[in-house]
Amino acid sequence: MQEYPEDDSIESIDVFETFPFLLSFPFREYDISIEKGESYAEMAGIDPVIISESGGIAAPEFVNFFHIGKDTKIALTFYTYDINFIHESASKVKKLDSVREILDTGLASNDILEKVDCIKKGERFLKKIGSSLIAGRSFDNTLDQFLIAGNHVITKGDITKIKRISKKLDPSAFRVEIQDVIKLFYNIHLHHIKILLGVVIASKIH
Repeated sequence: MQEYPEDDSIESIDVFETFPFLLSFPFREYDISIEKGESYAEMAGIDPVIISESGGIAAPEFVNFFHIGKDTKIALTFYTYDINFIHESASKVKKLDSVREILDTGLASNDILEKVDCIKKGERFLKKIGSSLIAGRSFDNTLDQFLIAGNHVITKGDITKIKRISKKLDPSAFRVEIQDVIKLFYNIHLHHIKILLGVVIASKIH
C-alpha cells in the first residue's frame, strides 16, 4: 500500500487499449491505470530494469489498482506480464461463484481469524491459476512500516505469525491499536486476491 507522487518521467498509457478485457473488470470500487518508468519502479521498490523481447533493456510496465475506503487508501501494483499470465490462464478456473463472497466476508469482518480463514480460502483459488501469484512475503515490509509508523512494538514471534497468516495467532493478546494494524494488513491480502479474481472474471466474460 503506497501513494506515489506525480513524476514527469512516468509515462501514462490507456489501460483499456493495452488490456481491452479489463473493460469487463467487475469490481467498480477499484480504479485501474497502467504506467511505466524507471522512477516509478524505484518508488514501488521494484527492480526497474528488465530485458525486452528484442534483447534490449526496457523499463517495465505496471498495472495499478487503487481502492479508497472509509479510512484507507490502498494501491496494489502488478507487472503487465502478470496480468497477461492471468488472462491466458483464466480457463483453468472453473468455479468462481463462492470466491467473491468469501473475500467480501473477510473484508467486512472485524474478526482477525475470520480474515485469516478467508485469505487461506482465497489463496486456494490463486493456486489454480499459478502459485506464483500468492503474495507470500511480498507484503511483509508493509506490516513492518505500519508497526513503525504507529510506534508499535511486538515480539518477533508474533510478527512471524501475522506475516505467515497463521491460524495460531491469538488476536486477544494484542492492544486494539495493533489489532487494527493486523486487520489492515490482512485486508491488503484480501484486496490482492479480489483484484486477481476480477481479472479472471473479466477475461472470461469479455
